[in-house]
Amino acid sequence: MKPIYLDNNATASVAPEVIKAMLPFLEEFYGNPSSMHTFGGRVHRYVQEARAKVAALIGAEPGEIIFTSCGSESDNTALMSAAETFFGQETYNHDEG
Repeated sequence: MKPIYLDNNATASVAPEVIKAMLPFLEEFYGNPSSMHTFGGRVHRYVQEARAKVAALIGAEPGEIIFTSCGSESDNTALMSAAETFFGQETYNHDEG
């Protein structure tokens, strides 16, 4: 019997088309996109393209798309954004959403 993996919350297999799309960034374009050097500059362009594609997919502006490195960073970013959005609004009631 073939085993069935049920812990996709922790990790999941990667689809073949994703592997194919990511290989250039694992083998050739591996620079830090936030760096000023040549390697980073090349990768930065691809990150900006990806940001624009995700934004178009969900009807957002590219500047609204934030890529994070992990779930904890994502959670903290969402919480900080919510806090900044509602900071100082005296009428906000968390029970009313």
